[in-house]
Amino acid sequence: MLLNPDRSTIAIGVAAGLAAGFFSAISYFISRDHGTRGGSSLRLLVLAHGLMAVVCIPATWLLWPAGLTLDARWLWPLLGTTTSYLLGQVLVFSALRRAGASRVAPLLGLKIAMLAGISCLTPGGGLDVRQWVAVAMSVVAAAMLQRGGGMPPAALALILAACLTFATSDLCIVALIDGLQVATPSGRPLGRLAAGALAMSLTYVACGGVAVGLASQPVARPTGRDDWRAARWYAIAWLAGMVGLYTCFGMVGAVFGNILQSTRGVIAIAIGAALAHRGRHDLEAHVDRGTFLRRIAAAILMTAAIALYVIDLG
Repeated sequence: MLLNPDRSTIAIGVAAGLAAGFFSAISYFISRDHGTRGGSSLRLLVLAHGLMAVVCIPATWLLWPAGLTLDARWLWPLLGTTTSYLLGQVLVFSALRRAGASRVAPLLGLKIAMLAGISCLTPGGGLDVRQWVAVAMSVVAAAMLQRGGGMPPAALALILAACLTFATSDLCIVALIDGLQVATPSGRPLGRLAAGALAMSLTYVACGGVAVGLASQPVARPTGRDDWRAARWYAIAWLAGMVGLYTCFGMVGAVFGNILQSTRGVIAIAIGAALAHRGRHDLEAHVDRGTFLRRIAAAILMTAAIALYVIDLG
């Protein structure tokens, strides 16, 4: 967290954080649109991450600190975050084939409940009263989102599983950043922000490696122009969101950055309503005013729960 940031720094950080939420929401609609057109979620996942790896390979080379070598202290966390992240993406893509993005995005905030569960299983990892209140708020928000034409049970199960894998990925990312800092020669210290950027770049390079391996299978090969178009736009939206998120982290800190990113739920509901109004009922079903307002309130409550969970009031 920056000490006494000026107004311009805060403004850039907030704008970047909101951009991260916006582009994350957009990426879910791209995936949803591809699925409703009969496209394969697996092909989209493989192609998009292959394209992102092409961008991240030179970024990794530029970010690589002198003296850093292959080391189990960061290679194992990299394997963990790559595996759990990709599994989470597969689950989200599968959920988006069964439910609209405006229903899926807010429920991803239930990740804090999964983090709470994992924390309780670790020695000395219990939660305080504030964090338990935050978890309860997230559950209430999820219940509100399920009222009145809620998400199909299969889609809800997929989202809950995705939240668990993303929570695991988050923990592995922290370990990856720690490992990169520890493995860097002491005479050339690697800052937290630089380590975070390198960790992000390495993760997408590793995901690209998995994508290349899967691309050799017929089920994952692109079958036409639509696959490449969707993959290109998804990769652009997702990477734009990640650049916004890390810019936000650098300007106003990771805590505030995560809160701003969680606004993707509110943004997704607003975009979904606009699409439904324009007749894109293949992407979002039209809902009445009462249901729309309840979803907005639930998404705001989910964001508030995340804020309460991560902010240290002490």
